[in-house]
Amino acid sequence: MLSVMGQPNVSLGIIPARARRTVWPLEAFYAFDDQQVAVETLTAEINLTTPGEIRTYLRAFSELSRSAVRGAEARALITKALAALG
Repeated sequence: MLSVMGQPNVSLGIIPARARRTVWPLEAFYAFDDQQVAVETLTAEINLTTPGEIRTYLRAFSELSRSAVRGAEARALITKALAALG
């Protein structure tokens, strides 16, 4: 992460453990655009194309993104986590 986060085509945000969240996703999801979202469950990947479902995931992404830190603060969190691994 440290090596790619400075690339111009990469936006890396880290949600700190102390962050106040209004969204707690139960599964991993990937928003490709406003036409498709992929959701990974324990047993399957689900591809959503229904506009209402996509809006729900895009709102969740927006909320999570607002909680994230970027740049030097994100780099510091990653470095601290690596140091804790010993």
